[in-house]
Amino acid sequence: MANEEHLLPPSTFKVHDLGAGHQFWAGELPKSLRPGKAGFEELWQLHPQEFHDIAIHGRMVKTPRWQQAYGVDYHYSGGINKASPILPILNPFLRWSRENVAGALNGLLVNWYDGRLGHYIGPHRDSPKNLLVGAPIVTISFGEERIFRLRGWPASTGNEAIDFPARNGTVFVLPWDTNRCFTHEVLRSRTHTGRRISITLRAFGEHANGTPLP
Repeated sequence: MANEEHLLPPSTFKVHDLGAGHQFWAGELPKSLRPGKAGFEELWQLHPQEFHDIAIHGRMVKTPRWQQAYGVDYHYSGGINKASPILPILNPFLRWSRENVAGALNGLLVNWYDGRLGHYIGPHRDSPKNLLVGAPIVTISFGEERIFRLRGWPASTGNEAIDFPARNGTVFVLPWDTNRCFTHEVLRSRTHTGRRISITLRAFGEHANGTPLP
């Protein structure tokens, strides 16, 4: 598989210049692909009953959200999210992302956030383990709006936060090099008590990069 580092964003996407040659793309899923009330509820009911364990500062804690991998196992700090087969309800989002962003995308990770339970995801950089070098990371949001925050790495240098609204149908594309140089997070919120689903798509392959982040 060819290196996809220099893919061009879809013409409908806005390209945000983060400095030092780094970009972040923001666009929208076509309205025809956005689930209505019943479709959102069907997606919501897919969430696991249990929370995964993740290593934070050397100790294992429960993730403050539900998550499940589909298609390809997802490696994260302290463990592996074993993949389930890709469900028919997820296929349209994978197909659109392949056709419009990167054809190598083949693994999905779904996160379910319940604002009433204070769900969030802290600042992190996605592990490159088993990912195709140069491939972007695509995130599709459904449900209540939340803040998606980027911050230059390492945070100790005093880099300012860069916030983007993740609305129903928003699509973010995080290029390979941007993921290595910026953390991203979905903030905990006391005012947003609704439900949000994110579908993150990645490109995995047999000639993938397993080098740890610096």
